[in-house]
Amino acid sequence: MWSSPEKYEREVEDVNARLAKIEGFLEEKEARSTLAQFLRNNLFFTTYLLTGIKLAPFQEITLRGMFNRKFSMCVWGRGCGKTFISAVYCFLQCIFEPETKILIAGPTFRTARFIFNNIEKFVESKGAELLAQAFGHKSKRNDAYEWKVNNGTITAIPLSGEKIRGFRATVLVLDEFLLLPEEIIKTVLMPFLVAPQNMKERLEIREMENNLIEKGFMKEEDRMVFENKAKMIALSSASFTFENLYKTYKEWMTKITSNEKGDASYFISQMSYEALPEEMIDGTIIEEAQSGGQSHSSFLREYCAQFTDGSDSYFSAKKMHDCTIPDGQTPTSRISGKDGQKYILGIDPSFSNSPSSDYFAMSLLELDEETGYGTLVHSYAVAGGDLKDHIKYLHYLVEHFNIVFICIDNAGYQFIDSCNESEWFSKSKAELKFMDFDSDKEGIDYEKEMRRARFQYNVEDKKIVFKQVFTSNWLRKANEYLQACIDHKKLWFASRVTAHGTQFDRVSSTKIPIDKTGHDNLLDLIEFQDSWIYQTKKQCALVEVKSTAKGTQSFDLPHHLARSTSASRARKDNYTTLMLANWALKCYNDMMSEKEEIGATFSPRLI
Repeated sequence: MWSSPEKYEREVEDVNARLAKIEGFLEEKEARSTLAQFLRNNLFFTTYLLTGIKLAPFQEITLRGMFNRKFSMCVWGRGCGKTFISAVYCFLQCIFEPETKILIAGPTFRTARFIFNNIEKFVESKGAELLAQAFGHKSKRNDAYEWKVNNGTITAIPLSGEKIRGFRATVLVLDEFLLLPEEIIKTVLMPFLVAPQNMKERLEIREMENNLIEKGFMKEEDRMVFENKAKMIALSSASFTFENLYKTYKEWMTKITSNEKGDASYFISQMSYEALPEEMIDGTIIEEAQSGGQSHSSFLREYCAQFTDGSDSYFSAKKMHDCTIPDGQTPTSRISGKDGQKYILGIDPSFSNSPSSDYFAMSLLELDEETGYGTLVHSYAVAGGDLKDHIKYLHYLVEHFNIVFICIDNAGYQFIDSCNESEWFSKSKAELKFMDFDSDKEGIDYEKEMRRARFQYNVEDKKIVFKQVFTSNWLRKANEYLQACIDHKKLWFASRVTAHGTQFDRVSSTKIPIDKTGHDNLLDLIEFQDSWIYQTKKQCALVEVKSTAKGTQSFDLPHHLARSTSASRARKDNYTTLMLANWALKCYNDMMSEKEEIGATFSPRLI
């Protein structure tokens, strides 16, 4: 359903009817102008002419909304084509408005590059020869992609560091808006649109007008009115109702429906996968819907474009949001340890090489020794990777963080043995050793285990690893403890380092062995950490608790997600490593509160 309040209603000229009445020969200038009017008012034909792509009716309507409004927001379900429509808009805007400067930004540089790469595919595809003629020089650097088009530019940038503040834009395209920090949007991105691009021309006109007014040839009210051509386009799937996307959505909706008329105009498109033409719907979405997904909040957000409050999950999304360090404050996500800090690591191995397998996951908590609380500052998640790559990554963590305790799933403890046998651990003499204690004990038995663990524990000798067996009793206790830590703010999630200019500049100058991390460059590693701390919370919010007839509890993904076998399926392995790390933190605090027992060093004997 499309609707518009009365204040936006106006008489729309039928341009095609007017152009159809033109007869006879046209001079070149008039012919050019007439063709431009026709193409601007027939976006389906224009897109087909330039690229050979046929737009669906909803796509053409969306493009018209983006062209006719200053602020546009597309809250679309997964698979609805947010990236596609934004890429089409970018090249059409540059063609119809020469000297347009479009800035594409997202929570990570990879996100921004994705739209840029889609534009690249359009331009370089067969049938897009006309479109390609409008594009000029293209440059790709580690910190920006830029393409000159029709005396303007299309630029994709990362949202990190202070140097992004120097950009100016006519159009701002923000992908994955729900993941963008509110402070970055207000203080960094919005100012991009403030300064007009043709400032020199405007100043010259004002100077001429001042001279004419002084001489009496012109009145003050006759001054030229400069049109503000700045636009902002926000693209996103739906979010929780406590996040900034929903807040912005409500603000814009209020401005659309209010009777007040301002300079700014707004367009919002909210579309579920169900509104797509049948031939455009991905079959996997239908399968998820048929297997019970439509009743789950994650499906409603990601596919049905509905905002949910996040209070229906075992681990409350709202409470995890409240346990997240605000952007601009520390600790931020880390790629190396802070001097004097201690870190606790949880590991959930996966040895499959299939891209649809579980993640090989790790979570690293930074310990606050005053309170005993932990903050998630680093994550690792790779599906289908080689064992040697996982070993290299753990070696990087051991070398760059002061890890004092490690908990690993007992089903994959052989990974530690493989690490110790590897060339990287052998060269650095960083052999990790196991401690033998059972953290599943309770009461007095648990206290005895902690004393026994304290006696074995030795940081200098790297005897800091223990295996955790996933019994049903332990799973219940560990999940209840994780929930309690979140509810009572004893577990925190680090802020985004890309949203903290000073911290980002410091972190980006850190020397890291990139070849061990699996990333192309340092920026990718930094952005990955910011993203995966959020993804860990998202995984936790998906977890459901179920009870069998015998009363045994299980903690797993919803059935419609758990049965998926695609490479892009939902997973919960970072939730598992967070649970392991949080449990290890509890054990570490309990263990260190025990007095260190000194074993007997002298045994008397009768001579």
